[in-house]
Amino acid sequence: MSDLPTTPPAPAADLDALLTQLRDRLAPPAELLTRDALAALLDIGVSTLDRLNAAGRIGPRPVRLGGALRWHRAEVLAWLAQRDPRGELHDAATWPAVWDALRRRTATK
Repeated sequence: MSDLPTTPPAPAADLDALLTQLRDRLAPPAELLTRDALAALLDIGVSTLDRLNAAGRIGPRPVRLGGALRWHRAEVLAWLAQRDPRGELHDAATWPAVWDALRRRTATK
């Protein structure tokens, strides 16, 4: 008897699919968040995100790519971590100054 496995080798297409799945799982998260991804991160619906964004309640400003809005992941995570003195999230009017100060502070380290 041989010590070789008794199962036939997987077809190349199956291996390619498996390698693609592994690469996608190991890849770092996207640098830009979609509306769906940001809404999920905030645990709100997309329509609520749209209303909050239109009202100036979302601190980070979106980037427009064609007709789509995207948010920088690093900025969103910093926004969630940095609260105002009352413990609330910064809005679109106050967040840009806080974000600039954070970036300057990390650039000088």
